[in-house]
Amino acid sequence: MTPGQTRASDRSMPPIARTIGTIDYEGRPFVYVVRFCGTEESSVASAIRQAIGVLDNFLQLQHAADADELIIVYRNRLPGAVTLQVGFPVDDRVAEAAGGEIFAGLTPSGPMVQVLPGGALQDVLRAGAEMPEGSASFTWQSFSPADFRPWRTHPFGPVLAPAELAGPIPGPEAS
Repeated sequence: MTPGQTRASDRSMPPIARTIGTIDYEGRPFVYVVRFCGTEESSVASAIRQAIGVLDNFLQLQHAADADELIIVYRNRLPGAVTLQVGFPVDDRVAEAAGGEIFAGLTPSGPMVQVLPGGALQDVLRAGAEMPEGSASFTWQSFSPADFRPWRTHPFGPVLAPAELAGPIPGPEAS
């Protein structure tokens, strides 16, 4: 480091910003696997890559088309650990075939607030850590195939959270 430089770890993180208003999401059939991992990029990336492989194999066995969207749901508040639900939206026929380590459910639904991370995994995890505790406490992201085929590092993308957990949404500034 040269004089006057600071390490990234020495700089404070910018506050997480939210969009004004909510977006109402409708639940869609979803197949997913659960992965428990550390919060380091290498641990999360490895878990996601492995999960995508398992899900791709499942889709092939079901003679289903390749997934055109990846959804990752982030849960768990233990220090140094995160629980991931990594999955693909699918049609009902494919969801009904789930079993073993492949679970079926619905994608996150209801009123959601977009939380805009800086794109790095630590920003995504920090956004989740700012949510209040509760059974519905989670954040999630959606990615297109260009973002997850192949999965390298965490791509930039909005983080979504249930609106009721995100707190009051600021109104427009008075002029």
